[in-house]
Amino acid sequence: MEMWRQIQGTHGAFEVSNGGRVRSNLRDGRILKQQKDTKGYFRVRVTLDGRKRSFKVHREVARAFLANPDSLPQVNHIDGDKENNHVENLEWVSNTDNAHHAIRTGLWGNCFAASQRANNARKTPIIAENEKTGDRIRFESVSAAERHFNNRHISDVINGKRDHAAGYRFYREVV
Repeated sequence: MEMWRQIQGTHGAFEVSNGGRVRSNLRDGRILKQQKDTKGYFRVRVTLDGRKRSFKVHREVARAFLANPDSLPQVNHIDGDKENNHVENLEWVSNTDNAHHAIRTGLWGNCFAASQRANNARKTPIIAENEKTGDRIRFESVSAAERHFNNRHISDVINGKRDHAAGYRFYREVV
C-alpha cells in the first residue's frame, strides 16, 4: 500500500510516497513529473513561496520513511538502480560504504567510464607558441598544457585575461 508523508520544509505543500512518487497538495494531489539530473537521479522541481526548488526523490523518500540515527550523509540504492526509489531499495550509508557498494556491484566502473567520456568530449585542443622563437606545441587540452608547463595561468591566456604564460602564447586550435 502506498503511503504519503510531507517533504520537510514545504509546509505540507508537497508529499513523497514510499513508492518514490511526489505529489503537490497545492494542485489537488497532482503527481509531479520527475526528471533525471546529470548523474541519473530523479528530481522534481517546484515553486514554493515564490522560489524555485529542486528535490532529489531518493533523498526525500529516505528522509520521510527511513530512520537515520547515526546521521549518515548518503542514500544508497541497494540494487544499484537509480530509478528504483522505493523505500525498500534505499538505505542511509557513509561515503565510504557507498563507494564500497559501487565497487562491489560494478557501478563504480560505469561511473568512471561515463565521467571520462564526458571529460574527453569537453577537451579542446590548444596550441602553445613560444614568444621568442615562434615554435609551436599542440596539446589535447588546457589541463595537458598546464601539466606540461607546470603553470595554472594558461586558461587565463586562452580566455584573454593574460597575454602569456611560461613564455608562450596559447590559442584554441582551429579545426
